[in-house]
Amino acid sequence: MRVVFAGSPEVALPTLRALSAARHTVVGVLTQPPRPVGRKQVSTPTPVALLADELGLSVATPETPDDVLLAVRDWSPDIAVVVAYGRLLGPTELSSVPHGWWNVHFSLLPKWRGAAPVPYAIAAGDDTTGVSVFRIEEGLDTGPVAHQRSCTIAPHDTAATVLSRLADLAPELVLSLLEDVDSGSLTLSAQDGDPSFAPKPSKEVGELRWSDSAENLYNQMRAWREEPGCFGIRDDTDQRVKIIHGWSDIALGGLLPGAIAAHPEGVAVGTGTTALVLAAVQPAGKSVMDARDWFRGLPPGVRFRA
Repeated sequence: MRVVFAGSPEVALPTLRALSAARHTVVGVLTQPPRPVGRKQVSTPTPVALLADELGLSVATPETPDDVLLAVRDWSPDIAVVVAYGRLLGPTELSSVPHGWWNVHFSLLPKWRGAAPVPYAIAAGDDTTGVSVFRIEEGLDTGPVAHQRSCTIAPHDTAATVLSRLADLAPELVLSLLEDVDSGSLTLSAQDGDPSFAPKPSKEVGELRWSDSAENLYNQMRAWREEPGCFGIRDDTDQRVKIIHGWSDIALGGLLPGAIAAHPEGVAVGTGTTALVLAAVQPAGKSVMDARDWFRGLPPGVRFRA
């Protein structure tokens, strides 16, 4: 089959590699345009664009729906596969490919429809997630499902570690989809159950409210510490302190929410239940540092705003 692939970040790379090595033909790759990256704001192609160039594939970086249509019509694909492309497709684009557009979504739909399913699942305390391959329609992640595969969320997993495992599961499901479509044996299932939603998170989603339970705060840290980042707010200066690494200590209590105390492996912070231990932090305007060094430089009595 002639396949168009649409994707942008690193999680899309395993599927693109698998498609390029399969018996099907990747006729073109759609990805986001280069964006400014880093302090010097250097214009940088997406990881998908870089891999596509390495594989010798035709690449387009459309800015408008018309640009998408022009690229697709030029390539004349049979089917389109999408993994974290980063743009919505309208009815005209969706009708431009004979066998449709199929999305790899990193949840067990209808749970966690939207842009950030993995961190929302972790923040909610879910112990299972997965990959769904479904046909894109105009609704938000509402289309019928061709294949699903579940994946356990371990107690110490972060959004990055879970997403990496899910990205590695996706190629097998996508290749199965293509074989089913090509052989005429495709069967689809309507999404079953009550949906939940995972919209693009705001930068404030990572603020830790220390009056919450240690379990919920730890889940929040695992979910958001990579993007957009978790932080506490000092009550004396109102400055943000980014939380880089930490864990809950069910044996350590007695601290009021937001209170900070020395700990052999970092600093302990009181919550609504037991304490959290912070091992590494990044104060405002400074580099990442050992939490013990940060604590030694604090005035007496400083705490996080609860």
